[in-house]
Amino acid sequence: MPALLLGTSSLLTPSLNRHGTAELFELSRRARLVQSFEADPSRSVPKVWQKRLGPSAAPDRWARHGRGLWWLIWLDDGEPLLALPSASNSSSLDLLFADALHRSSFDQLQSLQPREPSGLEQSCLQRLTSGTAVLWQPSGLASISGSLFPALASVSHGCLRVALQGDRLMAEGPVASRPFASLQADQAKGQTNSVRFDPSSAYLELNSVALQPLLGSVFNNPLIAEQLDSRYGLPQELRDVLLAAPVVLRVDVLEAGRFQASVQARLMLAADQTDWIKRSLDAVATALLKRGFQMEQRPLLSSNGRPSNRVANVWLDPQGHPQGGWSLSSGTQDQVELLLGLGDVPTIGPSPLKRMGQQQLRLQGKPDQLVRLGWLGPGWPRVIGNASQLELEMTALPKNQQPGWLRLQLEVP
Repeated sequence: MPALLLGTSSLLTPSLNRHGTAELFELSRRARLVQSFEADPSRSVPKVWQKRLGPSAAPDRWARHGRGLWWLIWLDDGEPLLALPSASNSSSLDLLFADALHRSSFDQLQSLQPREPSGLEQSCLQRLTSGTAVLWQPSGLASISGSLFPALASVSHGCLRVALQGDRLMAEGPVASRPFASLQADQAKGQTNSVRFDPSSAYLELNSVALQPLLGSVFNNPLIAEQLDSRYGLPQELRDVLLAAPVVLRVDVLEAGRFQASVQARLMLAADQTDWIKRSLDAVATALLKRGFQMEQRPLLSSNGRPSNRVANVWLDPQGHPQGGWSLSSGTQDQVELLLGLGDVPTIGPSPLKRMGQQQLRLQGKPDQLVRLGWLGPGWPRVIGNASQLELEMTALPKNQQPGWLRLQLEVP
């Protein structure tokens, strides 16, 4: 997602040699976000060029730059520095700072311990020096995602190549929860063919072989974990079971009522965990009763309104309005199904992920509608907010020593 802060193009390669690439690597080690862009002399001069080079020098430099690459590099704070291949020496970069203070702060930084890039870092450098791409560190992702950042911890490091294919803006590459220098590169492989999903009716829909990529860091936060254990009967062992469960999670708009949206989750759990899950739900029920909620059982409906042979425990506020609930199936020999609802009664929705090739996780959304409702904050890139559809998939999930592989597609106007 950070790759989409500014526009992209899709033509030629840069002119940096090995020494210039090494300088870019050293800068990237300090950066929270690095973006590469392919110049197009037929387009107008970028505003950042005009600011850094001046209104008279920028057009000439832009014209002479041809279709080479240029970079924006966000350091610890402030505006990004503009990096251009030196006009006189392809082994170095011209670094253009926002002001003298930023230049002075950079000059005073202590030197980093020299080292060669790891295999994964080398592949990322190749993306940054051969086309439009983005590299981000946790602080760079946090600056864009804001309050959503805790749910993105598994992809807090990433390096994606970006390209425009017809009405689709594509981004693809490795992601991880740890620095690339500590990971193995040989597993960072993904599919290259575009996959179009059937559009979801939900404003957001997550379909994953496990809940861990989205909520793992939240569930394991020490402060949250203690409350889940003591107040709601969710000890570490049960949290691990829930995080490993295949899940479908939907966010749908509500036309009326106290909330703007409802959240529905469908988890497939091991049958031998049934007693433990029931004890946990009983603990949650006790906590809700103490807070003035009332529980009643209702027939469980599917998302199209058809009844099933199951019942749902629905929780009502003191005014009698449904606030959520759950339903636990009787189960088979191998698994049980847990339905959870927040903001509305639980319903039976889509089944957990049907794999498409090596796909492990799929996220679909309607960003333009989320913006209209105020659910997507102003920190997100404009191209995301204007998109009528977002499709994200992971063909490999990040592991302890190996990165995952992420692909993002946006339907652009």
